Amino acid sequence: MILDLSAGEHVRRLRRVGLRPNERLVDNILRCGDAAVDPLIDLATSVSLLYEEPPIAYAPIHALRLLGELRPLRMVAPLLKSVDVELEEMIALREIWQHEVPHMIGRIGAAVVATLWACVDDPAYTPFERDGALLGLAYATVIDEAVREEVVAELHRRLMQSEDRALNAGIVRAMAYLGLADRYGDIMARYRAGAIDQKSMPAATARQMLLSPETSRIASYAKLSLWERYDVFGPFPEQEGDDLDDIEE
Repeated sequence: MILDLSAGEHVRRLRRVGLRPNERLVDNILRCGDAAVDPLIDLATSVSLLYEEPPIAYAPIHALRLLGELRPLRMVAPLLKSVDVELEEMIALREIWQHEVPHMIGRIGAAVVATLWACVDDPAYTPFERDGALLGLAYATVIDEAVREEVVAELHRRLMQSEDRALNAGIVRAMAYLGLADRYGDIMARYRAGAIDQKSMPAATARQMLLSPETSRIASYAKLSLWERYDVFGPFPEQEGDDLDDIEE
């Protein structure tokens, strides 16, 4: 019980840090292991905080990234169920958070594949939530290449057989992020058959993504370390010279 309380207190400190947590706080949270998972899930899914004033606005991003380090399977459903939360406009912090949810889920690797397919097949999940699950599958193949062949084969099978246009759009997006240019012909055939929702995934966008060697680089972002994520994606100060003090441990 003492460990649980300690983990919760460490996680609560994420509400008070600035653009990135210091290494000591991160180490303290990660050392708590499983005891930190539920407090981190609670904070990572508090999407409304992203619209608050800093420093608390950064807390869901910090918590989400730390979940990506711990990689607990039980984070999948609550994270996916949070991506479709309708609040205010899509601000920069919400974009960072939204972009990284499937990355963090994919970081679980092979162990998450069955869970994500179950989410895709669950009618309780919205099309947007299923899209997140499909992207998580794509990113899982980057973390664990041993599952790439089976995941790609299943994505292709479903695309060719499904008449769910919204689902098919998500499948095409996942295949595009994997750079599956060799499936270009089959994908375009499904577009011509009217089997893909072009409002969600236009054929021109799919064509560009599938044929661009840069697209697959996006999936590789799932491999970034915790600190590389802060360097690449931020959050960054809105103005040069902004100073948000980190806490001292």
